[in-house]
Amino acid sequence: MMKYFLLLLFSLPCFSQVLFEGVIKDAATKEVLQGASIYVPNSTRGTYSDLEGKFSLVLPITSKEIVVSFIGYTTIKTNIDLSDGKNLNKTIYLREIKNELNEVIVIKQKRDKNWEKMFQVFKTNFIGNSEIAINAEILNPEDLILNEEETPGKYKLTANANKPLQIKNKTTGYIISYELIQFNHIVIGHSQIYTFYLGYPFFKDITKEEKLNQKKIQKKRLEAYLGSPMHFIRALYNQNLTEEGFNVRQLIKTPNPDYPSDTELEKILTEVKQTNDYSLIRKLPQKEINKLETTLLPISKFTIEENEKKLIKFDNYLYVTYIKAAPDEKYLIYSPKSESTFQVSQLKNEDEPVEYFADGNYYNPANLFFYGYMGWKKVGDMLPFDYQP
Repeated sequence: MMKYFLLLLFSLPCFSQVLFEGVIKDAATKEVLQGASIYVPNSTRGTYSDLEGKFSLVLPITSKEIVVSFIGYTTIKTNIDLSDGKNLNKTIYLREIKNELNEVIVIKQKRDKNWEKMFQVFKTNFIGNSEIAINAEILNPEDLILNEEETPGKYKLTANANKPLQIKNKTTGYIISYELIQFNHIVIGHSQIYTFYLGYPFFKDITKEEKLNQKKIQKKRLEAYLGSPMHFIRALYNQNLTEEGFNVRQLIKTPNPDYPSDTELEKILTEVKQTNDYSLIRKLPQKEINKLETTLLPISKFTIEENEKKLIKFDNYLYVTYIKAAPDEKYLIYSPKSESTFQVSQLKNEDEPVEYFADGNYYNPANLFFYGYMGWKKVGDMLPFDYQP
């Protein structure tokens, strides 16, 4: 199957790709920038500017975005339209990051015990702790900027970075250069946990240079792919969800009138803190009442087509079950018993419709949230959108 796919790939006509080239310069001085990164986010397609600031990159005409970054400069992400098949030549200007005194901003934090504690929280909720992600290593943790806020009943951790994070995972055979834009991890009480992160990952295959076992790498990549958001979106685009192993039903969540108000909840959490009586939390009712529909939801009920675009649009939640693979054993430690056989996830569409693409990508990611199993998997399980099983 793999050889046949490659034959199909190489037989594609030449107009399916275009040459994107140009030069990277400092916006103020107009001097060229050597070593700037130019890449398609969430892919292995990328390059660096040379001694003259020039770059050259062959891209599929389906590419939608390009990211340009350089240490000490503001990263830019811009949409590109290559559908006409014409080559592009651009001069790209980057602005140096400076403060009000016109000084370059570089923040370094002392790596004491508190920093190490915050780092472990960050790593667990950014890299993940699945059997695949647990082997991922952040090579430059010194470039992380971590801050936490603690109030009665609430914990918040935010993260930024001076440079792209270099995340090496020999299990999947990638180094991910991750331009971290935003990371928020919020814990309310002992049951409500919210993690949101946004950034631009660029993948480099290290299988050959690290002399990794190719068959094991392929097996682990497939394991990470099956049941993932990328797998789901691709199956949705091709309208073969059932064939690929996904069952989709509607999940309706409504507020539970018996759940305490914020004021009442704060009093309970304060009492717990004073008495160490955690049974008060265990006795709390569910915050929401869930009603799960029994019949499968047709694709037409949560997608629309508009101006030749495929869009995800639905109210409340989608309840997605992937039946062709069991969940990671580490996930089962804290998950309901009902989720012990299959991978169970919930999807929430916020505010606006989300456009989705054949490679499994979707835009805007801030309008589509994954909970349950898909939400549990983090960056350590990520694959580039040009991955093919």
